[in-house]
Amino acid sequence: MLTKYEYKENLGNIFELFSSGLIFINDKGILLDMNSYAEKILDINKDDYVGNHANDLCEMFSVSDEEKKFLVKKLKKEGYLENHMEYQPIVGEYKYVHVVISKQSDSDLYLLEISDESEKIYMKKRLDQSESLRTLGQLAAGIAHEIRNPMTSLKGFTQLLTQNATDDAKRYLTVINEEINKMEEILTQFLELSKPSKSKFTVINIEEIILEVVSFMGPQALLKSINLHVTSQTNGECQVIGDSQLLKQVFVNAIKNGMEAMPDGGNININISYKIGKFVSISVCDEGQGIDDEHINKIFQPFFTTKSTGTGLGLSHVYKVIEEHGGNIEVSSVVEQGTTFEFVLPLNNSL
Repeated sequence: MLTKYEYKENLGNIFELFSSGLIFINDKGILLDMNSYAEKILDINKDDYVGNHANDLCEMFSVSDEEKKFLVKKLKKEGYLENHMEYQPIVGEYKYVHVVISKQSDSDLYLLEISDESEKIYMKKRLDQSESLRTLGQLAAGIAHEIRNPMTSLKGFTQLLTQNATDDAKRYLTVINEEINKMEEILTQFLELSKPSKSKFTVINIEEIILEVVSFMGPQALLKSINLHVTSQTNGECQVIGDSQLLKQVFVNAIKNGMEAMPDGGNININISYKIGKFVSISVCDEGQGIDDEHINKIFQPFFTTKSTGTGLGLSHVYKVIEEHGGNIEVSSVVEQGTTFEFVLPLNNSL
C-alpha cells in the first residue's frame, strides 16, 4: 500500500517522464507547471513561463486572434479541444504540433498535451512533392513528342521564310523564332523533371563547387550592384558524393533567385558549415523582398511562380536534384527582409 507521499511522488514521476509534453493551466489562464518534454518540444525554459499567463506561450502559435477567440470559447463550452498547429520557437524553424486540451473533472485545471509531429509533416510534404514530380513525369512523357514535332517544323519554316523575306518580315520572323526557342527551353526544363536520372556521381569538394558558381555569377552580380560573400566553417576538405554539374545548377539557381529578389542591389551571403550527423549545410541568404507565408510552402511545386515571367520549374528541378543527392532543402523568409535557402547534403561516408 503506497503512502500519500509515495503516491504523490509516483504521479510526479509519471508527469515528468510522460512521452508527450504536458502543461497544467488553471481556469484563470495561469501556467502552473510543465514537464521537461514540453520544454524540449517548445524550445523554452519553463521558469520563464510558469506563473505567467498562457497568452505569453500562445503568441508563438500561428493562430489568428479571431481563431484564438473561437478556440477558447469552444474549450470553455465543451471542456475539450484538439487541434494541429504551427509553432514558431523564439529561435529555430517552425514546428508542427498536435495539441489536446482537456478540463480536469476533479479540479479547475486544464491539461494541455502536446506532441511534435514535425518529422511526420515534413515527410508527408516530401512524399507529396515526389508524387507531384512523378505525375509531372507521366504528363511530360505523354505530350513531349506531340509538342516537339510541330515546334521543329515551325522553326524550319521560319528559317526558310527568312531567306526571301523583307526587312520588316525578318524582324517578325526573328520574334517568332525567339518565342519558339523559349518554348523549347520550357519543354527542356519540363522533361528534366521527369526523365530518369543520368547523373554522374563522383566525390566532389562542395567548397570548390560554390566558389566556381560565385566566380561565374560574379559579373552579373556586379552589374546589379549585388555583393556575393562566401564564408566557411569547414576545413576546406568538405566532400560529398554527387554530380558536380547538377549541383552547380542548383546553386546558380539559388543565387539567381536572390539577385532577382533585389532589384536595388544588396548582399547575398553564402555560408558553408558542418551539420550534426555528418552533413554539410550550404545556406544562400539574400536581402530581397521575401516570400509570403501563403506562398512559401508552394515554391517547389511545378509551375508555381510569383514572378511575372518564368516557368515555375526552376525550384522543382532544384528540389529533384537535392533529393537525388540524398539531401533536403529548408526555406525561411521574412517579407521585405530576405529569404534563406539552406541546402543540406550528406558528407562522403568514406572519409
